[in-house]
Amino acid sequence: MTIRDVIAWVDEIKPNAFSEDVKTEWVSNLEGRIAADVFLLGDAAVLAPRYVFPQDQDAVLLVKFPHDDIYKYWVQAKVDEANGEYNKYHNTLAIFNNHYSNFLVWFKTTYDPEHGYDGRLTRPIFDF
Repeated sequence: MTIRDVIAWVDEIKPNAFSEDVKTEWVSNLEGRIAADVFLLGDAAVLAPRYVFPQDQDAVLLVKFPHDDIYKYWVQAKVDEANGEYNKYHNTLAIFNNHYSNFLVWFKTTYDPEHGYDGRLTRPIFDF
């Protein structure tokens, strides 16, 4: 999934007045948290997913199918929050948290943090 895919999906499901720049920033924030907190990547790798629209709109995001829906729910929640629609925000955030928790459980049971990652979730990197 790319940033363009996330934005197009959110704009179709939840029409909004926010620019692609703002939505890209929201995706970047989540991507940085995933890089730091889940993949345990170093500082350079954590700072790398600082996306800017439009040049990074085709950047492939770190989390792949079937867990990539977390980006969609995150941006939807941020739209609700920015619009001051706090009941909708809490509902959408609960959906995001459920999907994000499922991703974390899958990731923890699939990859061993002790070995590190290549940043693409394609294979663990072993330092033997």
